[in-house]
Amino acid sequence: MMDQERPDLPDKAPRQTREENPDYNDLLKIWPKIVEYIGLSEYESKVYLSLIDLGTVSARKLSLNCDVPRTKVYGTLKKLIDYGLVVEMPGHPKQFAPANPGESFNTILTITKEKATDFDQIIRQLDEIHEKRKEKMGPHQKIVWFLDKDHNIKGKCNEIIRQSEEELKILTTEDGLEILFNAAHRLLDEMQESGVEIKLYSPLDPKVNPLARELSYIYQVKQVEVDTPILFINSDNKRFMLAKLTPRGSEKPIESAMFTEDVELLELVHLLLVDGQKNLFKAI
Repeated sequence: MMDQERPDLPDKAPRQTREENPDYNDLLKIWPKIVEYIGLSEYESKVYLSLIDLGTVSARKLSLNCDVPRTKVYGTLKKLIDYGLVVEMPGHPKQFAPANPGESFNTILTITKEKATDFDQIIRQLDEIHEKRKEKMGPHQKIVWFLDKDHNIKGKCNEIIRQSEEELKILTTEDGLEILFNAAHRLLDEMQESGVEIKLYSPLDPKVNPLARELSYIYQVKQVEVDTPILFINSDNKRFMLAKLTPRGSEKPIESAMFTEDVELLELVHLLLVDGQKNLFKAI
């Protein structure tokens, strides 16, 4: 009776392979995070995730569907039961089911959030202490940005001018004043109309120079000695740009520039310019 079907063997539906199961493949990618966030071992993570995918199963079936050696599955399940992540169901053979993840991990999630909040408070406290002690510390870094002729230096000049809210001071040579007027006269007008006080300092005398006289009708124009080919823009005493001008007739009128929002550096540059140029900023 070899052809007779045995009644004690249940019909088996073809089992979907792991490669054909997108849900399991997605779950399998999570196990490193389970290890990191929850503290489970690799085996524990993989067994637990397999149970999430399979539901209630026997240990034998579980061992066929997870990347854990069969000899390690029972010991791993016992640990997961102790952690409250797996429920053992009596019977023969024994069945195992995953506990509700939301309920199981709620305590860990709460503790993690409390730790994050506490760590944030610690950082704030450290920042406060650091700020109080900073003046007593040794040399520290300052951030200064440098632009060469390949960068859009004129665009950065316009940006610093546009950031002004109360006062804009510009110190430059005759060539620098012409460059500024040709490139940004409309922007300067806009800033003036918005209430920004604009002060221009150059060697040009408004009494005899047509450009300086024309500018003096709109802005505060002061004559000072500027022998160095520079363009200095001070925006609200909060940020500045110091640019080196090229000789008249050059393809690009500005060779290089530096800018920063460091107030202490701004004060040093002011001091340098005041001491380095005769009568510089005398009217300020």
